[in-house]
Amino acid sequence: MADRAYARLKRDIIEARLRPGTVLSDSALAEQYEMSRTPVREAINNLRREGLVVVLPKRGTFVKPLDFGEIHDLYTLRTLVEPEAAVLASQRSTEGELTELEELSALSTDPDVEKLVLNERNSRLHVRIAELSGISLLATTVRAIHEEIERCLNLRRELGRPYKAVNHGRLIDAIMTRDEAVIRSTALSGIERARDHMMSVLTRHSGVAGESDS
Repeated sequence: MADRAYARLKRDIIEARLRPGTVLSDSALAEQYEMSRTPVREAINNLRREGLVVVLPKRGTFVKPLDFGEIHDLYTLRTLVEPEAAVLASQRSTEGELTELEELSALSTDPDVEKLVLNERNSRLHVRIAELSGISLLATTVRAIHEEIERCLNLRRELGRPYKAVNHGRLIDAIMTRDEAVIRSTALSGIERARDHMMSVLTRHSGVAGESDS
C-alpha cells in the first residue's frame, strides 16, 4: 500500500495534477486515493527526501515550488553528465541495445500519443542512455534530473503552450556512430536548446511556479 501511495503521489506531482505550491493534506489524499493516512504520510516523507515535497514550519506541507535558478542548474548539470553518459553508452551498448534506443526515440515523437505520455517517454529515453553507460549512480542522477524537468514540461502543457515533441533522432544517430566528438557536440547542443526554450516559457509564466516568499 505504501508503494502504491508513493507511486500515485509522485506521478500526480510530476504530471502537474498537483501543481507547484499545492498544499498537501494527508487526510484529503488518503480519501482521494482510497487508502489510510499511514501510507500517504510515508509517501509524503519519501518525496520530501527526494525534494519533490517541502515542509514549511507553521505553514504546512507543499508540492515543491519551481525555482528558476534550480531549473537552470539542472540544465547545467545535464550539460556536464549527459554527453558523457551518451559517449559511454555508445561504447558499451550492444547493437540490440542501440536498436532499443532508436525504438524509444520513435516512441517519444509519436503524434498519436498524448503529451503526458510523450514527456514520460522523453525522460525514459534519457534515463535509458544513462543506464547503458554502465554506471548506476549516473543513471540515478539523470533520472532525478528528468523527473524535475518532466514536471516542468507537464506544467508547460497546463499553460496551453504550443507543444512540439522533441526529436532525438540526431542524438541517437550520433550515438550509433560511436564518434565521441560528434556525440558530445550533438548532446550538448540539444540540451542547450531545451534549456533556452524552457527558461523562456517559465519566465513568461512565473505566476504558475508556486513560488513562495519563504
